[in-house]
Amino acid sequence: MNPILGLATSWSSITEIVERCKKLKVNAVALRVASLPKNKNTGFVSKQSLIEIQGKLSDAGIKINTLIQWFGDEDRLVKTPSKNNHAIESMLETIRIQGETGINCQLHYVDVPEPSQPSLDGMYWDGMLSIYKKIIPQAEMSKVNIANHGIWRCLPNNLRERAIIENVKKSDYRSYRKPTWGGPYLVRTADHINRIVSSVPSIRNGYTLCTGLYITGGDPLSELRRFNKKIFFVQIRDLKGRWPNSEEVFPGTGDLNFSAILSELKNIGYDGFIHPEHLGEPLNAKDDIEARATYLLREWIDQA
Repeated sequence: MNPILGLATSWSSITEIVERCKKLKVNAVALRVASLPKNKNTGFVSKQSLIEIQGKLSDAGIKINTLIQWFGDEDRLVKTPSKNNHAIESMLETIRIQGETGINCQLHYVDVPEPSQPSLDGMYWDGMLSIYKKIIPQAEMSKVNIANHGIWRCLPNNLRERAIIENVKKSDYRSYRKPTWGGPYLVRTADHINRIVSSVPSIRNGYTLCTGLYITGGDPLSELRRFNKKIFFVQIRDLKGRWPNSEEVFPGTGDLNFSAILSELKNIGYDGFIHPEHLGEPLNAKDDIEARATYLLREWIDQA
């Protein structure tokens, strides 16, 4: 079986999503949890609203394959988990609802900021893993695969140019703290994701293969072979260079070998969600760069 090529997007309206899927020629979507209607009493995802959205999309031949969850871009969550029960319960409730609605994959961005002092790493990791020890049992009960995703970001153009002039090195990643960048993050390599998966072992605790891990020094093809059947979600992006000199470009114009990557996905029998992202600059104001990338990715999948 081939991967499921789809659209990753925020919830907007049935009409907009159906039209976008028609444009991309896909029939599967991954929806961002933050954009979904919420229960007025709890602030959690509204199960009833999700069921209604799911039904209307299904009538149009479109399946919600995945929900996209962000762990929480605040260090307070991992520093004091016991004081943030509402945020944790919201994550657990989303997984419960996914299980009850048959949406059996969650792309989980682990966007925990890295502490400025290395001596705090242990506390941050302990706090984060204590939350995972609640998330994963719920995922097991609900039969939802958690596809963990680290945060590896390129520097914006203006910062990248400055970093080159200032001779910033990869070894400076942790100390490089510019507000417009948003980094650094605690979970930023494949080894970090592996630490999460191995610390809370479960058939439901797995990986997102994002080729963007190349930014911080990773080799997507090697990690694909390493993670193998524990890959639950795939994102395709191309890059030129490594951090701090990494730049996102249109697929097929950068450093990555997508023929080898897609062939290996076929070899391991991957049949989950896949989509292109972070596609570089459009050719002009009318260029639908996402559509171009999706059509190209479909060709690559068919040729693999």
